[in-house]
Amino acid sequence: MTYKTLTVPLTEREWHTLRTIAQDEYRNPKQQAAYLLRLALGLDNPNKHESAGTTLAGDGAFVEVNP
Repeated sequence: MTYKTLTVPLTEREWHTLRTIAQDEYRNPKQQAAYLLRLALGLDNPNKHESAGTTLAGDGAFVEVNP
């Protein structure tokens, strides 16, 4: 995959907000900006990690997925 670089001028407020959101999401600001751009372009699914913070029910035993 080939990557291109894009420079986006940000105000101090925009930079602070981007940095804060990136920290909350455990990303660096460049990764967060790329993620937000992919979302805006419809190239990423914002709900794909939705279940990551939920606890699974059950006793931890393996379950057959396609019986």
